Amino acid sequence: MIKIFVMFAAVLVVQVGTGVAKADPSLGQASFVFDGETVEITPNSADAVKYTSRFARLTASCDPNCIAPQSAAVGIETVIEPQVLEFLENTVGEGTGLLVDARMPEDRALGFIPGSVNLPHAAMAKREDEGARQPILMALGARSFEDVYNFADAQNLMIYDNGPSQNDAGELIAHLLEVGYPPEKIRYYRGGMQVWSVLALTVQE
Repeated sequence: MIKIFVMFAAVLVVQVGTGVAKADPSLGQASFVFDGETVEITPNSADAVKYTSRFARLTASCDPNCIAPQSAAVGIETVIEPQVLEFLENTVGEGTGLLVDARMPEDRALGFIPGSVNLPHAAMAKREDEGARQPILMALGARSFEDVYNFADAQNLMIYDNGPSQNDAGELIAHLLEVGYPPEKIRYYRGGMQVWSVLALTVQE
């Protein structure tokens, strides 16, 4: 679990760039700077068929097989692809938010949305050692005083997973709400990799 956190925290150093032309999210495009590099997302990916098949075959993470609810929790906005692209350009690109992949590392290794960071839902699960979650919350911008968290300066989060047949994002959102993360700072991309790949949007490995 420590290794997962170190990998997560390492990518939170997002360098905001200037002079990157804005793309049109309604056309499936985004252009932004993430971790010091310009990221371009476009439709009509040449690997769309490969990724669509790959994500469709993944076994559901909940037992029995489930369909993720339309809403992850009360007060959490569910978003679609143009909103994800706009979030990447205007929030991630400006260093005020994170697109979070809630899947476990082995699932993320199959492909992920460019500009996202991996925070596996299991890393935030409640456990006997509650202090294990504190470094993650601090990396997200929370402040702590005598075990009470202040989320005034915390990052805006948009959270996704494999798609409607998985509920890793819902689990992570539940864990964040449990520790007091403000629902207005969290959004849920239900379509995940399944819908993203069907639309032939750029996937990174």
